[in-house]
Amino acid sequence: MADAIINGIFSAAFLASILRVTTPILLPSLGALISDRAGVINIGLEGMMLGAAFTGVIVSAYSQTWFGPETGQIIGPWLGLVAGVFVSVMMALMLGFFHLRLNANLILSGVAISFLGSAATVAIMFELTGDRGNTSTLASLQIPFIQLPEFINSIPLIGPFFFEVFDNQSAMTWIAFISVGLVWFLLYRTPFGMHLRAAGENPMAAQSVGIPVQRTRFIALMLSGLFAGLGGIHMSMGYLSLFQRDMTAGRGFIALATPLLGGNTPAGTMVASMVFGFFDALSNRIGSLQIPSMLPLMVPNVATVMALVIYALQTRQSQRVKALRAASTGDFNAAYWNIIQRLSLMHVVLAMLAIIGIIIAICLFAAPNGFGGNEVAFPLGLVIAVVSVILIAINVPFLARVERIAQQVWYSGVAAVISLGVYLGLFLALFYAPTLALPLALVLGAAIWAGLGGIRLVGMRQPQLA
Repeated sequence: MADAIINGIFSAAFLASILRVTTPILLPSLGALISDRAGVINIGLEGMMLGAAFTGVIVSAYSQTWFGPETGQIIGPWLGLVAGVFVSVMMALMLGFFHLRLNANLILSGVAISFLGSAATVAIMFELTGDRGNTSTLASLQIPFIQLPEFINSIPLIGPFFFEVFDNQSAMTWIAFISVGLVWFLLYRTPFGMHLRAAGENPMAAQSVGIPVQRTRFIALMLSGLFAGLGGIHMSMGYLSLFQRDMTAGRGFIALATPLLGGNTPAGTMVASMVFGFFDALSNRIGSLQIPSMLPLMVPNVATVMALVIYALQTRQSQRVKALRAASTGDFNAAYWNIIQRLSLMHVVLAMLAIIGIIIAICLFAAPNGFGGNEVAFPLGLVIAVVSVILIAINVPFLARVERIAQQVWYSGVAAVISLGVYLGLFLALFYAPTLALPLALVLGAAIWAGLGGIRLVGMRQPQLA
């Protein structure tokens, strides 16, 4: 029973489901990142997603009447996407007009946009279908799914796994993850990206050197609305082929937090979105098991709390690093402090992952019948609890005092490699024999630690603190 549960959750199919459920979080998160960096928080993401999701379904359904069944089937999904994104961009411009031109409060304006998206979709849906719950009476269409070439499946070792994860994914999922690179390029490799970040960090200084701050923020809101619209389209035309009342279920509000958790960078935002996607997919998967219903329902909430804890701990660690940097004497070494920052974040994440193990152990003890009975659940829960406590214990010293990372660099490295080895070993054991998975996991753990700067830190001279 335990083996079936583990193989069902940690598998290529499960990773594919993570990508699917991450998509409607990642897309509006990228929009939130762009608007946040421009200094205008887009609280209306939820309403924009709903507006786009509803418009896409309606236009795709009616396109079969406008252009005929055959032509409508081909162009309908893309017309729905374009129309949905157009509506969400218009809603973003409405938010910009209220805030930037009429000087209305940004938060209240964003909340109003969210209420508008929720109420207007229900009102129009009732007029068109006579139903206030969903549009199931309309023959709406789905965004096409991407089929990978069959030769990928024949590539040794990685081919079958890669094929199972990425084959038959919605085009929206590919758009979402490709957009991460595009947003990175926009923010850090274009003059507009520099202007956008300047408008958010110091608008008065940006204005003084000729940067049109208001116009830049309008464009940022439009881009934010575009990504919110794509996320909404995936909800109604990627997940399903219909619109349901308030079907975004708070994903627009989650998207406001992911850029902060990801360090306000596109890559970090993607990782944070995938964390939420992982727990969302996990709750769906364990919901099919014979366990108390409250356990899968609590998973997304636990994930949210843990994300906030990680953010708070990392903020505390960052402040401590800044204080140590300010107190250092002699030559300033930026690379030294950047490595300390990265390794500090690594220890925070490793410790919090061990907390998940404690939660899993508690679930095994609390509902053993859902995990194969006492003879399976109790021993497995005990092993998971003991290993989790050990992993927490070896990482906590570096959370308590971040300077210990440099003072006890080899201890920090051993703690990181052991922790990463356990996590990666569990994953690799699904595809390789345990005798091969564990050594390979330890090697990968050591490579990750070295890649984050652990080896470089060994040879660096510690700065003297005032």
